[in-house]
Amino acid sequence: MLDRSVLDLDLYVGISGGAFVASLLAAGVSPREMYDEATCRTQTPFGVATVPIYRLGVSALLKRSLRAPRLLREALMAALNTEGRTFSDVALSVLELLPPGLMDTSGVQEFLHGVFRSRLGGDGFDDLKRPLFVVAVDLDSGEAVAFGGKGWRHVPVSRAVQASTALPGLYQPVRIDGRDYVDGGVKKTAHINLAIKNGADLVICVNPIVPFLNDTTSGPLRGHLSNRGLTWVLDQVMRIMLHGRMQYGLERYRREHPEVDIVVIEPSRDDTRMFSYNIMRYDARRTVAEHGYRSAIASLRRHRARHRALFARHGIKMRDPARLPVAPAEHPHRSTLARTLDSSLDRLDSRLRLR
Repeated sequence: MLDRSVLDLDLYVGISGGAFVASLLAAGVSPREMYDEATCRTQTPFGVATVPIYRLGVSALLKRSLRAPRLLREALMAALNTEGRTFSDVALSVLELLPPGLMDTSGVQEFLHGVFRSRLGGDGFDDLKRPLFVVAVDLDSGEAVAFGGKGWRHVPVSRAVQASTALPGLYQPVRIDGRDYVDGGVKKTAHINLAIKNGADLVICVNPIVPFLNDTTSGPLRGHLSNRGLTWVLDQVMRIMLHGRMQYGLERYRREHPEVDIVVIEPSRDDTRMFSYNIMRYDARRTVAEHGYRSAIASLRRHRARHRALFARHGIKMRDPARLPVAPAEHPHRSTLARTLDSSLDRLDSRLRLR
């Protein structure tokens, strides 16, 4: 699309699931290679043996369950002694038995550690080919931390990404240097300020989470979102909150930094298929990757005149998105080395054709 490779960009900022992608980009992995690895059915993506990315937190659940007899006994005694508690309070006491997260993200750390060790020889921020900031939130203080920044470069990249993807409630907090960290999106949806503070005058923000515009009368879902249960309601509410905060932040950044151009790439709000899949589900990666590509191309086609003029201000040529295929052709090379070499040749060919 552009006459640039991932290594031509000055720096990357990753939050939540985006931290996973940003870390690979900063390591020099091209979007094409990521797409190939996500859509091909291989047991060794990026040359690393697959591990369960998200694991059920059985040990934490068992540990919490040991408290059940005492907790229930105390709650029942309080209710029977008419201390102002009812049996509904007893039922609510069961919630205290839940662990801090139903699943843990240790698989994220293990997988990325293997990728970085294999491709870069190390798992540190200094091993990356481009600067990277990974944002997570300190659970006990509520403050955001930018791993990769001053004072935080000692943390392994894979560990930082693990912390940034720990969505509260679903995934367990990640302990680093004696502090617990959760998803970086809890504090702020898009930490564009990190890029601006580090000298960026062109920011490309990829946001996959937008509220779904549901037509309750003639839409494909045929009714209200609430008819589909709690998970659909919670998903939509999360999308509304995250997207609303991001829009507020974008308005502020554009007002305070008119010299900075910000390009936002996100799905259409009536994209039923993208809304139907949890982007954090590993088993949905093929469908999400294929549909995400088509969605991005459609967005670029809709706004091509504006994007072309904006990129031109920064000396970047943009190919006509109308000439791009609806879906990338299946990659002919299956080995990691061959795909990486082919990706490099593609970038070289793109530059030569744009001159």
